[in-house]
Amino acid sequence: MDLDSGAGLLHRLTSYVPDREWDVPVDDPRVRHDLVPNDPGTRPPQLKAYPDGLPVVTLPRDLPDPGVPATAVLAGVESPARPLDAAQLGRVLFLGAGVVRMTERDGRRHFYRAAGSAGARFPLEVYASTRGVAGVPDGVHWYDAAAHALVQIGPAATGAATTLVLTGVPWRTGWRYAERGFRHMYWDAGTLLSQLSAAADSAGLAPRLRTDFPDATLRDLVGADGVHEHPLALLTFGAGEPAIGPTGPATTGTLPPVEFPLVTTAQRAGERTVLGEPWPRAAALPDHPPSDSLDEVVLRRGSQRLMDRSRTLPRAALEWSMTAALRGVEIPHWVAVHGVDDVPPGLYRWPDLATPLRAGNLRAELERICLDQSLAADAAFVVIAATPASTLDDRGYRTAQLTAGLVEGRLHLAAYALGAGASGMTFLDSEIPALVGESDDLATLLFTCVGVPEYASRAGGRPGAPVEVRQITPRIAGA
Repeated sequence: MDLDSGAGLLHRLTSYVPDREWDVPVDDPRVRHDLVPNDPGTRPPQLKAYPDGLPVVTLPRDLPDPGVPATAVLAGVESPARPLDAAQLGRVLFLGAGVVRMTERDGRRHFYRAAGSAGARFPLEVYASTRGVAGVPDGVHWYDAAAHALVQIGPAATGAATTLVLTGVPWRTGWRYAERGFRHMYWDAGTLLSQLSAAADSAGLAPRLRTDFPDATLRDLVGADGVHEHPLALLTFGAGEPAIGPTGPATTGTLPPVEFPLVTTAQRAGERTVLGEPWPRAAALPDHPPSDSLDEVVLRRGSQRLMDRSRTLPRAALEWSMTAALRGVEIPHWVAVHGVDDVPPGLYRWPDLATPLRAGNLRAELERICLDQSLAADAAFVVIAATPASTLDDRGYRTAQLTAGLVEGRLHLAAYALGAGASGMTFLDSEIPALVGESDDLATLLFTCVGVPEYASRAGGRPGAPVEVRQITPRIAGA
């Protein structure tokens, strides 16, 4: 990956360092300096807008829960196949992208989706290209998360298998994080895919994930312009050919016309023209602990803002969660252990918990590296995803960020299934190579904090009935 062009340049120019505040852009003309982060006056809408009059399928609000334990799904245990009809498709969509909570912010309603998002920005859109789904016409549909409905925006695509298309809206996350939001789009895509895949797996729908696909074809299919919205991933139900061949124009929705040229360039640098193979199915784990059903765990999970550093987690929770989260994943991971029974505090290269790379209390150092956010010190353990930049190309960088988000999403599900809590975390890029004992070539991807919750999140609501919650303020060192 060339650090002077494409995704490599974006990674370099959006890396955090100790002597510059996170919301101050680097002194380089290729990043925007004219946007004010978190300006209430420019807050982007939470959903795309489409013209009235398009065909709408209102999805059933009674979700057909298969009752499969969340831990069984994460372990890769096969579930009996259920029919893919409007209710089951709606369940999968809702357990990933549905609106489950809401709050008032600056006089406006703010939605929280079932899958977490960095800074609660939720920059993703989901489209369903349907084939043979009972109760849903064949066609290309946008998922209206607020209404729990499908809006048909295009004719039926060529291809045999119903396919979900995930796209990202840079401005929706860039409003807070500027060009670094490119990374967040892919983190969030991975997190969302962890829940979409889990929901589909629990219904025996055999989901197949693809991160290599013809970008221009996908843009045409869903009406994305490649500037204000980008295709990120495909999830196909079953082994058939994905239904992604456009047979006519798609109705384009409305998004604010705010561009980050560095993001556009990074995305285009990794474009492909052919459809790649799906990710291989990983082998199932030999066992799994008991848990509530996946559907119950998804509604219970949140992004934990306060953790109790005086309490520990059992070693088995760390080992099983990491093993399940990294099933089929080759991206290297490290674990900073603060409070895990029978594991001495220190830094470990997973899966070796016998020999710490660094021994001792690292709470203060992790807190500093995570921009003084105390979750990194209060957690029982912190998971670090990183990989050598020299092993990536522009497309590989996108996939690596998405993979880190997928692992983070699985860690969330595992944590909440086992009675713990979790939260994603950002970091000072410049400090991580020394922390883990690697060269400066290391591209750090994502931190995930797992620990004992200091409060219980209110369970999310059902379709059309999000529960109202209040914001929890996280601890900041020195504040």
